[in-house]
Amino acid sequence: MENKVSVLKFGGTSVGSGERIRQVASIIAHAANGAEEHFPIIVVSAMAGVTDQLLKIARHTCTGEHERCEAELRLLRDKHIDAAVQVTCDDERRMKLFVQIEEALTTLAQDVAALCRAAQRNDEVQLHTAAVAGWGERLSVLLVTAAVRDLGVATESVLQEIIITSHPKNDTVQPLGVVVGADPLMEETRINAHALIAPLIERGIVPITVGFIGRTITGYVTTLGRNASDYCATVIGVALGCAEVTIYTDVDGVLTADPRLVKNAQPLSRLSYAEAARLSWFGAKVLHPRTFIPVAPRNIPVRVRNTFNPHVRGTVVGPAARMPSGARAITTRRHLALITVESTDLFGAPENAGQIFALAARADAAPIVICSSSGHHLSFMVEEASADSVVALLQHDMDASTWRVRCRRNLAACACIGSGFNADPTSAAQAINALASEDIPTITQGMSDQAIILIVEDQDAESALRCLHRGLILIATIVPLVRHPTQQEKRREAR
Repeated sequence: MENKVSVLKFGGTSVGSGERIRQVASIIAHAANGAEEHFPIIVVSAMAGVTDQLLKIARHTCTGEHERCEAELRLLRDKHIDAAVQVTCDDERRMKLFVQIEEALTTLAQDVAALCRAAQRNDEVQLHTAAVAGWGERLSVLLVTAAVRDLGVATESVLQEIIITSHPKNDTVQPLGVVVGADPLMEETRINAHALIAPLIERGIVPITVGFIGRTITGYVTTLGRNASDYCATVIGVALGCAEVTIYTDVDGVLTADPRLVKNAQPLSRLSYAEAARLSWFGAKVLHPRTFIPVAPRNIPVRVRNTFNPHVRGTVVGPAARMPSGARAITTRRHLALITVESTDLFGAPENAGQIFALAARADAAPIVICSSSGHHLSFMVEEASADSVVALLQHDMDASTWRVRCRRNLAACACIGSGFNADPTSAAQAINALASEDIPTITQGMSDQAIILIVEDQDAESALRCLHRGLILIATIVPLVRHPTQQEKRREAR
């Protein structure tokens, strides 16, 4: 199967209704009938909003609110029955689909009952919650399979979990009704994927499989974390040695900014893995941050396309290629806090960065941006929701007579992602000036060769995004920015 297949993954908005599922089916049929170079393997998410609904059912179950749980289950049934009416025109296939949905909902009810018993015993509650949360993908698989068959394509639902994972740690700190992501075990997943998928491919049958969920080596249903269906698709693609993974969503690819906030955002034809990962880390929603972990070492490209505009080829994310220096996209990450740890002893304080970050890790708060660091001063950004826990640990464990801990809230990080910033001494100034032109103060900033990070007040985040996009992206596409030649360029010109 090596390089003979591609993975097509459809997100929750793509399968959000019966009408949309029929659009997805037409794309799958187009690929299966030889229009694409490789044979398709399909990964689908739950219908938009269904995973949240299932987690609500899990919370009601754990808290004993059984009437509210039953009401949500009825709404869930109605949503999928309504979609089933639309996805197929054949009465016989429709009746079969109704039966499959009812059987799935019966098994879901059994998993809800098992969660109720686990909650009463306080035994593996999060894993039983994952079993409930994973039913949205299985129901989507049934709907998509029926819609594709309606177009005359041989296809089969694969409801078993393909991805094999480690057994996640039981996190008692997490509230009820949440799922904890487990880590995929690639060799075990490869063996399982070939056992489940290869026989179908050999018979020319399109497999339609579940995203989001896996199965632990100890036999429990689990997930790879919220919004991780993109990640699941690349894990499955690597396990099967695919040539490409295509993520179908509701935009024409990766854009230069969030199109909901910036009306003149432009699609990008290509991004490197590193650029796409940085965009995800700093708030871009189009791809899950872990999506590229499996594919990058193997140089498997990931293409982002629009389900509702399938003729557009979208954005290819792959190995780094020679691109013009400068900003390529702007994004923001909001609701952050700036924590500053400062020594009162300017002459004898040792470097304590390791201890500070270890304490932040104990609060489950990975630093999002490290703003400044020295032997006597360290400042970094964390999610605002984690700030109190981090500050409390720092104040408890750091010597209060020597170290002062401060926290500034209601901040956002604006990230200008690109390349060649270190070679252009005016890059950071252009970004700061773009904000200054709109009277948006920059609280602090940092720069690497691939990113300029500007910290602003959270209330200014959207205005800052538009200013930076206008000042660094649009102007650069209309009038190339004048920049100072690098030393390497000067030497080349001298020769």
